[in-house]
Amino acid sequence: MPAFIRILRPLNLFQAALAVLLTTAILGQLQDINSLILLMLSVILINGAGNVINDIYDIDIDRINRPDRPLPSGQMKLSTARVYMFNLFTVGVFCAALISLTTFYIAALVATPLLVAYSFKLKRLPLIGNLVVSFMLGLAFIYVGSAFGKISSTLVMAALAFGFTLIRELVKDLEDMEGDQESDAKTLPLVWGEKRTLILTVLIMGVSAILFLLPSIIGSYTMIYLWIVLFGVDLPMIIAMYLLCKSPGRKTYGRVQLFLKLDIFIGLVAIYLGWPA
Repeated sequence: MPAFIRILRPLNLFQAALAVLLTTAILGQLQDINSLILLMLSVILINGAGNVINDIYDIDIDRINRPDRPLPSGQMKLSTARVYMFNLFTVGVFCAALISLTTFYIAALVATPLLVAYSFKLKRLPLIGNLVVSFMLGLAFIYVGSAFGKISSTLVMAALAFGFTLIRELVKDLEDMEGDQESDAKTLPLVWGEKRTLILTVLIMGVSAILFLLPSIIGSYTMIYLWIVLFGVDLPMIIAMYLLCKSPGRKTYGRVQLFLKLDIFIGLVAIYLGWPA
């Protein structure tokens, strides 16, 4: 795969585009093709730019944790990556501006500055960086809702994405401890210790598993949502909690992180099928 594609992390971008599509479907706005295309383009481009700038600032860490990535492997020059990143941000914000003033503000004044600040500084602050990434994922759903004037309808989706992402970010920090230590990063496992971070992660997973059921319990979503979340999200979450407690280690952390990255889409399917008529 060409370096220009690999550095964007196409699987992550595909997931982001799919999330936009599912959210638009849930909101009943698939007939608005122009807005849908612009939403998908802006999300792909801005997130892609965020991935590039993240790799720029993480090049020393990636030489240890992920030496096969385009920058540490020498497949792409740093100067090329900087120009690429700037163009992606610019075109992405332009696409957002074509949708509405609100989407432009979110893209230009919230998403882009946060992505830059995250890679430059916030990522290396314990827990703060994790919360920023989680907020950004939740914001993506609110961003789609803002395009159609239905922000309130996306709040459950945003909360679901925030919870999943926070857990995944903590597990990722556990997985990347070796490289982060070499680069003097101040991630939570390096500040608190692996055991304490693991306890916090498992605790958040348990609380999230309960909170994910609330939309159906309080009547905001149908019982279809409840059963899909119970068996498609919470049960795998409990299994992941068991694995983290029983066999903590980089291999387990990697598997759990992949599960969390994929399982959010089961949650979105639950929202889609359990949306009240």
